[in-house]
Amino acid sequence: MNKLIKDALFGAAGGFVGTVVIGAVMKAVSKLQSEEDKQLEQRLIPEEPPHKLARVFIEDGLGIQITDDTTSTLGRVVQFGYGTSWGAAYGILRHRFPGIARAAGLPFGVGLTLLGWGALLPLFKLSPAPHKLPLSAHARGLVSHYAYAATVEGVCELCEAIDRAATEKPLRTKPELREVA
Repeated sequence: MNKLIKDALFGAAGGFVGTVVIGAVMKAVSKLQSEEDKQLEQRLIPEEPPHKLARVFIEDGLGIQITDDTTSTLGRVVQFGYGTSWGAAYGILRHRFPGIARAAGLPFGVGLTLLGWGALLPLFKLSPAPHKLPLSAHARGLVSHYAYAATVEGVCELCEAIDRAATEKPLRTKPELREVA
């Protein structure tokens, strides 16, 4: 199989697993936030961005009314699609630009935080401008995106190790060395 395709597939697998991890880390780290920060964030972002994106696309874009359950399901699809896609991009880029893979993907995780929280979410009106959010929200985002990147890197490394083990040719020895006395 082509190296580029393998890198993308390994990264996509990592992105899928990383999406599970980022959710768990966000939930865990949010317990460290003050109630005041949580309430402010809830007022500023009343609907999870992937759910809002799915709802706005379906209802406003296509003119179809959907239930809260459907919004939640489609939001998860958006979330996993986003995470899996970034994982595939990381898988492709990590050998071509090794700096992003340093410290278990820390530069990638920081970059993804800045791009997502700092640019994409406000651009698509899924969250307010970054300066309006409490510092603890940014810290949670940074920690969770680093956990995501480290997971993607770990899965890529594991997939590559499995691939090497499966494709390496066994060592050939002389027949007389294989005989057991």
